[in-house]
Amino acid sequence: MKLSFAVVALLPHLAASSTVLETNPNGCIDPSEYDDGTDFFPQKFVPDETTDYLSVSYHNTYKIVTNLYSDKSYLLYQCGTEPPPDEVSSGKYHTVLPVPHVGGLAITETPQIPPLEMLARRSEILAYIGDPKLVSSPCLQYLMNDDDDGTGSGTIETIFHPDDPYNQTLIDPGVHEFLMRNPNAIVLAGVFGNVDGKHHISDPQTQERTAVATFDWLGMYAALFNLEGMANDIIAETKSRYECAARNAASLTSDVAEYEKPRILWAEYFDGIGWSIADCPTWDAAYYCEYAHQCGASIVSRPEGMGFNESYGGEEVYWYLTDDEFLQLGKDVETWIYPSPTFSDVYDQKSEILDQFVSVEKGQVYDTQGEGPFGWHEQRLAEYDVVALDLCSIVGTVNPTNVHNRRWFRNYFTEPIGSPGTCDVDSIDMPYVPAKGMCTPIAMTTTTTTGGGVGSGGTSAEAEGVAQGTSAAGNLAMMSVQAVAVAWIASALLA
Repeated sequence: MKLSFAVVALLPHLAASSTVLETNPNGCIDPSEYDDGTDFFPQKFVPDETTDYLSVSYHNTYKIVTNLYSDKSYLLYQCGTEPPPDEVSSGKYHTVLPVPHVGGLAITETPQIPPLEMLARRSEILAYIGDPKLVSSPCLQYLMNDDDDGTGSGTIETIFHPDDPYNQTLIDPGVHEFLMRNPNAIVLAGVFGNVDGKHHISDPQTQERTAVATFDWLGMYAALFNLEGMANDIIAETKSRYECAARNAASLTSDVAEYEKPRILWAEYFDGIGWSIADCPTWDAAYYCEYAHQCGASIVSRPEGMGFNESYGGEEVYWYLTDDEFLQLGKDVETWIYPSPTFSDVYDQKSEILDQFVSVEKGQVYDTQGEGPFGWHEQRLAEYDVVALDLCSIVGTVNPTNVHNRRWFRNYFTEPIGSPGTCDVDSIDMPYVPAKGMCTPIAMTTTTTTGGGVGSGGTSAEAEGVAQGTSAAGNLAMMSVQAVAVAWIASALLA
């Protein structure tokens, strides 16, 4: 039997397809078991268009993660293969690391906790470098606590100086000693951490402008463990819920003039310095600008020329207002978001001034202690869709048929400080599933929904059906292509 030239040309591709991977490896591989040219990372992470500081490029046996904020690149190669010699010797990479990473991690900032928890990688955390009282996660607290009464496992060590927890000179010897005992561990450095240190990988997620972009850094953590597929699903699902809330708000405010939109004062006081207030020249200049925009609200920004600034020796410029300037700017705004747990202390100091604010008079001041005093800078980052619903509910731009119970923004005058809850120790190695806001599109208010309020995991049944339909259509198309190919090859063989 004689094969046509077209069939002969196709056969190598058919043979290679037998070793095409559908998921990224969850351990080391034996390269001799795979064809040359095998792509070991079929599940790839692509950053959102609003993500400024993260890029990932994929090559068959390695990937390159670049932190554009710190101008650092990291070469991550599939365990079992050899990193490309030319790339390694180029000097372009701060770290060359086999993946999936198995040497453990030391974290230095609380925003680094949710990504690892969501990817079920708590067990990779060997140390927390910093003041442990700032950690909100109940399960991290359990793992750091080594009390004899059974309230903790003590499997995560803490590295800090109790009398001066932010003194890096006192902390560095402990970090050095930790790395001597754990030579394969990686230290995740924060924005102001030792980004140049050996065994350090920098994570500047909190410097991204938007909440979507901040959440996107889940992809960097996923790249360390070949968990891009898992991260892509989490990112897509969270963004879908977030965009649902934004569409609802847009629908409710489509006929509202800009000057009639709900106004939000977003400001906090720094003792001995002044008032820090929102600065929103564009809707995506900062995460709070983004939230206000998504909720169809107008955020009060510092006018050009008002206030004074400090740089604290760095490139970043921070603007502040005096008491008189702040009173002039914000006293007539009905809703005040105070993104800190310190409003009580400030009110005690400045009640004579603050009692002149309409927001105070009407009891519409919200701080960020809905899930406890420290969750805002940690677990809140895993629930940006819920935060959006919180803000939209405050200004009245949520779907009126949905009941949303605020989690993050606490009314200072009428509601107690919340709690992050407790840790289910029996499920401590399972992925952390953040609360999910239930959002039903206004145009589909009759759609059946599952679940209850926030945190129930409720979703729009119709939205789920659309997603499933898309997958089904894709599968159907793939089956059709395969059927045509098989029929074509069979006819060629018979010829």
